[in-house]
Amino acid sequence: MKLVRSGLLALSLLLAPGLLPAQTAGAGLNSLPPALRAAVQSGNASAVQQAISTLSAGNPQRAATLASQVVTAAEQMLATNPQGAIQAASAAIASIQAQGVQQSSPTQTQTVLTTAARIFVNPAVQSASPTAVAQLATATLQAVATTGNATLTATVANSAVSVAERLLATDPGAAVQLAQSAVQAVNTAPVQQASPSNALSVATTAARIAANPAAQSAAPSVVANIATNAVQIATNPTVYQSSPSAALGVMANAYSAVNSTPVKATTPSAAQTVTQALIAASTNPQLATANQTNATQIAQILSNNTPGNQTPVVNTNNAQSAQTPRTEFNQSQGTSISGGPTE
Repeated sequence: MKLVRSGLLALSLLLAPGLLPAQTAGAGLNSLPPALRAAVQSGNASAVQQAISTLSAGNPQRAATLASQVVTAAEQMLATNPQGAIQAASAAIASIQAQGVQQSSPTQTQTVLTTAARIFVNPAVQSASPTAVAQLATATLQAVATTGNATLTATVANSAVSVAERLLATDPGAAVQLAQSAVQAVNTAPVQQASPSNALSVATTAARIAANPAAQSAAPSVVANIATNAVQIATNPTVYQSSPSAALGVMANAYSAVNSTPVKATTPSAAQTVTQALIAASTNPQLATANQTNATQIAQILSNNTPGNQTPVVNTNNAQSAQTPRTEFNQSQGTSISGGPTE
């Protein structure tokens, strides 16, 4: 039930006034000032950002309004010009990071962030330019982290890490970097307190990525960072209690990752850090209250490691769908899609 409530919370956030994409007749490219419309049509993010800056003339509220209009237009361009949509959304994200914009226009800032997230999870843009998608997702994560909105941060991070996992087969380096940004975004007390299920979902996917040999070969030191962050999240009692089985899956994959040959060669301290965290978790009374077999299951994880032959304990294809919700942004309706156990 906790996971279901978390999904409903994310849904209500995305359905809040001002967070849905504009569908009125005046929306889209035609609603933009001519100079800004031309910049968006050029597909040049720098030109779009410059046009927003010029037209806003230092007024942060005006900048937020223009950024919101641009990202709305970008979403409507997805079917015909996905690369242009990515560039326009990137410019909108950069514009709301200017001084004073978020503080003066929090609602429009959230509109920009949630619309950008719907854009970067769209399969069309991922196929058109996976590297640019990873950059947009990373920039969106950086922007949302400064809003102070813990629930929104967790939701955007959840979508970003799902993109990272899809990128793993084609660009493991970009996938690992994005997964690191996502897991770091939710590895804060406010986020884990406000949205423990989404925080655990991010850690679950990130740990699966870390346990993948392609990720370990591409960026072993980053994998070490992902694994240590994921374990810190999963062993937080508030997060652990939302789904002990998922939390244990995170521990297993993180432990496997830091004991892999590439990671141990570059960051040997990571194995010790994760091991110590698991030992502490095995004796944590709060975790034992949530799961009476916690100590036994962690002991099994710690005994599973065989040097040179580390295999993730959790099935990397279906672990999250079976245990934790994944929240994504619906591109056409502006809603979140969440699923998970109802226990």
